[in-house]
Amino acid sequence: MTAEFHAAHASGENWAAVATELADQLQTQPLPQQALAFLYVSEALAADLGSILTFLRSRLSLEHWVGTVGIGVCGSGRAYFGVPAASVMVAPIDPNDFHIFEPLKTDNDLDAPELQRAIDRLQPIFGLVHGDPGAPDSLATLSELARLGSTYLVGGIASGERGAPQIADKVVEGGLSGVLFADKTIVQVGISQACTPVGPVHRVTEGRDGIIATLDDRPALEVFKSEMEADGNENSIASGRYHVALIVPGSDTGDFVVRNLMGVDPHNNLMAISGDVQVGDTIRFVRRDGVAAEQDLRRMLGDLQKRLPGKPRGALYCSCVARGPHLFGTESREMMIIRDEIGDLPLTGFYGSGEVCNDRFYSYTGVLTLFI
Repeated sequence: MTAEFHAAHASGENWAAVATELADQLQTQPLPQQALAFLYVSEALAADLGSILTFLRSRLSLEHWVGTVGIGVCGSGRAYFGVPAASVMVAPIDPNDFHIFEPLKTDNDLDAPELQRAIDRLQPIFGLVHGDPGAPDSLATLSELARLGSTYLVGGIASGERGAPQIADKVVEGGLSGVLFADKTIVQVGISQACTPVGPVHRVTEGRDGIIATLDDRPALEVFKSEMEADGNENSIASGRYHVALIVPGSDTGDFVVRNLMGVDPHNNLMAISGDVQVGDTIRFVRRDGVAAEQDLRRMLGDLQKRLPGKPRGALYCSCVARGPHLFGTESREMMIIRDEIGDLPLTGFYGSGEVCNDRFYSYTGVLTLFI
């Protein structure tokens, strides 16, 4: 008989109350002896992450843990924001079938013998990563890590004003940490955008770094204003609802990466975005709203279900801090939609400052991973 996944989520007055409730929930059934545990805590408990980890490791007799801190955390049908809360999932995976790695801070860390041996042994096709928003340079290791192991990565960037520690069998900080899984670990991954395209695709004909000067040989700001007016929003810049989407080269699904519009220069018709852009890149403008977010979430869930060979055993959800109640109206509605569509199954996750899917960082997305 296949071992089961187990999950729990809770809120409380302090870390001890939350950790005790999590342990009590999980111990209602026998837990697998060989397992990997995922732990996510809200920012109110960031300073207590080490205490929570020590307590749960002792109570549950589980050695291996990964996780981080988010503005919010989530479980099946439930999310928590602004309160001390945590979410845990215990996955029955043999320690010989995964490798937990501490933060990679430079490309040189990718040459570490232990990591190289793990990649050679596991031949990982899937991995989970957590990043520190305070170490942006180290996040450049993401694409190289994915390339090294030909590994499909998911995860997110920690969030919170009280620090962003991670768990890699112990509490760590900085860089990109996580876990690589042997090729016998089978998952299905879906990504949901919170933005809907507005207007056609454009080619950058003048620009560099984060500055766009012309699109299709027209002043960039002029193009932006005309498309926003056509969308019925004359105060487009001030609304904060419109962003720039960088089209992913070679994507056969029209995939795009959203970047914030940081500012404009009306005298020179320039636009500044929170990301690199070069001549020849293709972009389009997008609008962020709750209707688009819910429609695309349901689309993603429907597509995932069509690919499933059977009921999933467990799930990880990494979502953006700008989603949750900001887009779906109430703090738990996003998670209720997921539960309604795929069923009530063990699930854990968090709301971070950026999401990882494959070898790229996204914004305003929800990345759902189903263990088969």
